[in-house]
Amino acid sequence: MDLMDTSAEPEIKSTPLVAVHKRLGARMVEFAGFLMPLSYAGIIVEHRAVRTHAGIFDLSHMGELMIEGHGAADLLEHALTNSVARLSADQAQYTLICAADGGVIDDIIVYRVADQRFLLCVNAANIAQDKAWLEELARTAGARIDDLSQATGLIAIQGPRALEILAPLTELNLPQLKRFHSAQSRVAEIACRIARTGYTGEDGFELFVEAESVETLFTRLLEAGENRGLRPCGLGARDSLRMEAGLPLYGHELDRATTPLEAGLESFVRFGRGFVGERALVEEKGTGLRKRLIGMRTEDGRSMARPGYRIYLQGKPVGTVTSGTFAPSFDRPLAMGYVEGAVEAAAGARLEIEIRNKLVAAAVTALPFYRRVKP
Repeated sequence: MDLMDTSAEPEIKSTPLVAVHKRLGARMVEFAGFLMPLSYAGIIVEHRAVRTHAGIFDLSHMGELMIEGHGAADLLEHALTNSVARLSADQAQYTLICAADGGVIDDIIVYRVADQRFLLCVNAANIAQDKAWLEELARTAGARIDDLSQATGLIAIQGPRALEILAPLTELNLPQLKRFHSAQSRVAEIACRIARTGYTGEDGFELFVEAESVETLFTRLLEAGENRGLRPCGLGARDSLRMEAGLPLYGHELDRATTPLEAGLESFVRFGRGFVGERALVEEKGTGLRKRLIGMRTEDGRSMARPGYRIYLQGKPVGTVTSGTFAPSFDRPLAMGYVEGAVEAAAGARLEIEIRNKLVAAAVTALPFYRRVKP
């Protein structure tokens, strides 16, 4: 290769499950620098399996950072919008990392695994920048940051039958594991951290496991769920499921130009702690939001709004679509996007979306679109 050639693209990474995905006939795509399954039997089939039975996902592209040391809690109190001081042992919470101007660096789940030991599950594309940001803040904090991403596999099993599929495979009293809690145990004789968390709007579990064991675990879970409607699911269903549940995706609803308040995530911001970005967010609360996240549906029930499409009010551009797809649970397209802060954003308000050079009538719809009915 010519050493002066700068046109070469970065190498695409694989998870430890790439051979399994190909064996199962997955359609593979590049996502966040990884070769990942888009779908196996089809996005709609997989989506509906998660809503009615269960689906299993390879999330091994996600990043895992371990923060420990006598200053670990203090570091995260300063770095995160939500308060880790509120977490009991084995409890988890959703939170954000913000820059000084309030822009979102990443949205993550933080697990308290011991008194001064925390596991952060971060977005695949943000592993390096999150680690660098935390290391900068940790210079005087007395905390160590270890990147465990390559050594860790992550599997999610989600859906109303996830519990009955997983429970016989573990000695842990799974029904007693509360939402946003985790525990170290074994699944199919393989050591795991079992977390009752997920990104689909359904009940389910995420299993953190050593990378060399993830293929065996994935295969045993598939076998255990074969007669209970369990399907392998790809990124396509993961995206449509999370969008129906109104869950943001970094790079779409969240980025450095967007604050947690604009994204409707104020409930995950604990003010009065001096975290990075707090001053900017306090000021934003006083002056008002520049933009706000809304849900939308096209009124013809057919037209699909895609990311980047412009949103109009009475012929004037007022925002941009950030996510849009066919929503199988509603049998129609749905979308999320940002509109200017001054725009009337109550449910039912009328807008237009420019789709293929034509303005299509749309209505603001309350988020989330989908809520799980608890038994």
